[in-house]
Amino acid sequence: MVEIKNNSWGHSQRYYGVSSEEAAQADDFSEDEGSNRWAEALEQSSPGIRKSVEVAAKQWNTAIRDLLRAETGLKISAVGDSRSVPVKVFDGMPKPFARIMRDFDGLEWLLLHRPKVEAVAFGAEFMEKHQGAVRAAWGDAAGPSNATDIRNMRVTANAWLKKLDEMHAMERIFDIHEDVLGAYYFRIPEIRLYWVVIGIVARALGVSVEALTFVVLAHELAHAYTHLGLDIDNERWNTDRFARTELDIVEGLAQFYTQVACKRIGQRMPSALHAYHSLLAKQSGPYKAHLDWIRDDEHGGEVVRISMIECRSKGIVASSEFADGIARHRMGIRG
Repeated sequence: MVEIKNNSWGHSQRYYGVSSEEAAQADDFSEDEGSNRWAEALEQSSPGIRKSVEVAAKQWNTAIRDLLRAETGLKISAVGDSRSVPVKVFDGMPKPFARIMRDFDGLEWLLLHRPKVEAVAFGAEFMEKHQGAVRAAWGDAAGPSNATDIRNMRVTANAWLKKLDEMHAMERIFDIHEDVLGAYYFRIPEIRLYWVVIGIVARALGVSVEALTFVVLAHELAHAYTHLGLDIDNERWNTDRFARTELDIVEGLAQFYTQVACKRIGQRMPSALHAYHSLLAKQSGPYKAHLDWIRDDEHGGEVVRISMIECRSKGIVASSEFADGIARHRMGIRG
């Protein structure tokens, strides 16, 4: 059996690479104490987040699948060869995310409410600047705080923000080169959406939970279609080859088709494209690989589709070879 390298999408250390039997026997990392605290903090600050993720996933599941079928030319089910990829909303966090968030135990409430601390810092600075004029106009009606009190509040708020910055919470989250908002368990197969993680990241990005759920669902369904989708010859991407393929190819394809989905459904869900770009701005590595494939002024759907089919049929696993294919097919279509 060919070794699966560290930069392969289906490396054994990636939590979503387990079989259905292994998934059933694995420790239930979604129910640890830390993830429960985050879930409670989210529900207290924004009640109904889990329900919002469930509703959005159910609402857009069929529409995204229809669009991916049209864009990729692939279909998961056919007569005599039917596959099912259910979508499930899970509590808690996947392991790579949970390991990082344990460093912030006890500060869940502060990380989720950072915008409020920022508002205090800006507001106190404004009040300190104008405190004299307000007291001259209103006298004691201006309140009991003097300039020193207001200054201390500003200094305190900025101190809290500085400590939060030094923790690098969001930077560490976005530096994870694994799907942690949701995951395609390709050996089962099954898609899991982690509502706690979606809630945390949506708050950090300043986007709606519904829009981010759309983006995550489109990304994971793109994994499923590029892997299990039947082409015109009724062939799928061999699972072992799929697992050995480098991250830049597998994640690049998922990101490309996620962007397409957000654009195509723009009129019905305009906030999805904004959420996609907000998340992309924070991501790095394989999640931006697709940006080098096609220029903004090109209609590259057919180029990417042909390159994907070639990758699947020939067992291409190296991102450099895939990029060469992209360039070759671009020139061919132009010609």
